[in-house]
Amino acid sequence: MFTECREHLIEKLKEAGIRSRPYTSMKKLRASQEAHVGAVLFEEETFDRSGAKTIYRDQTGAQHKRRKVFSRETTFSVIIGDPDPKRTEEIFEAFLGALDKGIYIDGNYTPIEVSEAEWVDEDDSILKSKVAVNVKIKFMGGVYKDTDFAKLTEIEVESVIMGKETQHGE
Repeated sequence: MFTECREHLIEKLKEAGIRSRPYTSMKKLRASQEAHVGAVLFEEETFDRSGAKTIYRDQTGAQHKRRKVFSRETTFSVIIGDPDPKRTEEIFEAFLGALDKGIYIDGNYTPIEVSEAEWVDEDDSILKSKVAVNVKIKFMGGVYKDTDFAKLTEIEVESVIMGKETQHGE
């Protein structure tokens, strides 16, 4: 999930107007001398036990059960900066507009939430940009386990008719 989420955010930053490959580590971002910058930095990941179940059909039409073992929230910081404050805001708005409501990861829908944004002036930032924005993006996925239903041929059926027990098929 981590890799798919990070790559999704990098792709959306490029669509929004970030020209160079966005940074993925704070160390490289700090060492950067660029004024036009984009970054996708991992923040945190939390887990909660879950017991949610879903029944779905595969491509062949067979029914399966999928159990959510853990709910998993993965949070990234997306940083956008440019020498022109107006351009920073344009890229930021284009980025938000390009974000999907969610993505599919291994066949499971993972909703995306924008939680908060912080604007910083050049005097308050490690970046060379005049103004930068740091926005938190949350992916709400899970850890899943698939199970199948028992086949009907493996089940023995007994019928009770007027107090008599009979095996199915008699």
